[in-house]
Amino acid sequence: MSGDNISQIKERLSVVDVISGYIKVQKAGANFKACCPFHNEKTPSFMVSPSRQSWHCFGCGEGGDIFTFIEKIEGVEFPEALKILAEKAGIILKYDNPKLRSEKDKAYEICEKATQFFTASLNKAKVILDYLHQRGLKDETIDEWRLGYAPDSWGSLLSFLNKYGYREPEIEKAGLILLGAKYHDRFRNRLMFPIFDTNGRAVAFSGRIMNDVMPSKTEKADSGKYINSPETILYNKSRILYGLDRAKTNIRKADKVILVEGQLDVILPWQDGVRNVVATSGTALTEDHLLVLKRLTNNLALAFDMDEAGVRATERGDLAAVQNGFNVSVVSLLSGKDPADFVKENPGEFSKIVNTAESIMSYYFKQIFNKFSPSGGDEIPLEGKKFIAVSLLSKIKRLPSAVERSHWIRELSLRLGTPERDLNEEMEQLEIAPDERTLSALPVSKANIQMKTRKEILSERLLALLLKKPELIAEAVKAAVFLPKTDFEFLGMLVANQNSFSQTRAALPADWRPRLDFLYLAGDYELEKVGADFDVGKEIKFVIEEIEREHYKEILQKIGQEIKKSEARPNDTVGQAEESPNLSKLTGEFKNISKKLYELNKYEKEKSKKS
Repeated sequence: MSGDNISQIKERLSVVDVISGYIKVQKAGANFKACCPFHNEKTPSFMVSPSRQSWHCFGCGEGGDIFTFIEKIEGVEFPEALKILAEKAGIILKYDNPKLRSEKDKAYEICEKATQFFTASLNKAKVILDYLHQRGLKDETIDEWRLGYAPDSWGSLLSFLNKYGYREPEIEKAGLILLGAKYHDRFRNRLMFPIFDTNGRAVAFSGRIMNDVMPSKTEKADSGKYINSPETILYNKSRILYGLDRAKTNIRKADKVILVEGQLDVILPWQDGVRNVVATSGTALTEDHLLVLKRLTNNLALAFDMDEAGVRATERGDLAAVQNGFNVSVVSLLSGKDPADFVKENPGEFSKIVNTAESIMSYYFKQIFNKFSPSGGDEIPLEGKKFIAVSLLSKIKRLPSAVERSHWIRELSLRLGTPERDLNEEMEQLEIAPDERTLSALPVSKANIQMKTRKEILSERLLALLLKKPELIAEAVKAAVFLPKTDFEFLGMLVANQNSFSQTRAALPADWRPRLDFLYLAGDYELEKVGADFDVGKEIKFVIEEIEREHYKEILQKIGQEIKKSEARPNDTVGQAEESPNLSKLTGEFKNISKKLYELNKYEKEKSKKS
């Protein structure tokens, strides 16, 4: 593969544009900041530098360029990250051997060809097109979402793909054919919804049986209404949300995601102008789904059918979302209506309904109290109160905020006429079911954080601040002798090129430049954190003094260890004769360094009193 590809991609793509395609970023001086997508945090420590074309999280230690970001967030190796970014940049990758395509490449090609085949088949199937029109879909919407039709045939797709040179084992790995007595098409007489990854590439399909519209010769009458592609090298149903490729930008703009169940529940609102909608496509909402959505927003609105199944789906969707920091609300549609039907019958009204969504706890209160007191005025019997208390307390207990728990306990107390104290005692005794426990929050990866000494941390901070205030470099030269070896060399480069960052960067060995970029961004992060009134010069002097102090502490610790080793040796006469001078020398050094530290600490105390 040509090295020019990498350079071209970096020239065409901004690190800010790439990262903002996955997470919400906000301006912070010359840079951008965000909550890190790789660990759980409330205060943004993830910094993006447009000038350096780099990013770094000062919470978990992850960092790099656009390629390392894509590798990390998409969970792919460098070759795949290169392909993703090449597509974004509109660059055709040049391979040394074009015949050497990966298994994934072929699977993508097969899914794309299948999408084209299904689309062409739909244009020939007037009955299916009429069905889509009856559901309220316009032709341009059908084209936009690349809807299709799988013919009522055992092998039409297989024959089509064979003509393009794809063999049965490759097509099977893409999830499109099955092996029985012989290979045959998985999808037959079905309305086809291509499922796309976040980059808009077809990776799987969902097919609705059309026996109610066009009786089938190959599918039984009791075949499942919907069937989906199996998990493949491209498709992981617990990670991919239908419509996210189109919705992600709108989710960030609206700072809210609307979660629905089916494909048409996404497409009809999209056609109606509500474009921050995604679907689970018949699967339960998973931890991975939540992690993907968390990168875009903290606000989740559930818009499931308001029948019994929809109520259960709402509860399933809420279980993990609330405890993972989402503000969960419920969009209440007319009984028995799904979002698709609601939009068809009430054009322009869906966005209004979404804006009036009630909080998840308000929804639960209303649902359960209506069961026992539909009119709102009926007296609730004791057994009903017990049931209500247990049902709602189990949900209140899962709330991560103590303030929220207190609020809803008070509300429940008023509604039931039961003292808050009794309700709290009852709640304490309730055990959260295993499927209701908090999903694992994004942890700070210990493997990514190198354990640094305090001197190394201070040294790093000194260099970062000096890059922001190069006129103070001369002040730091006296601390050079105390710095770790690599940072000593960095400081030397800064001294030699203190008026030009680009000259400093060019003078460094290529493998050192990422660290310089990191230090520059670290300086920005420090200044952004402390505000405009921060005295950089004063802080630099303080850090220099602390580095010197830590240097002597390290020496003192080493001498102390040597003294212990010397004292622990056998007390034979010969040994004493050889070791006494050494022990005496070590003791003398220990006293001298201790005195030096005492003087430094005394000076610092006196200076503090004066200031």
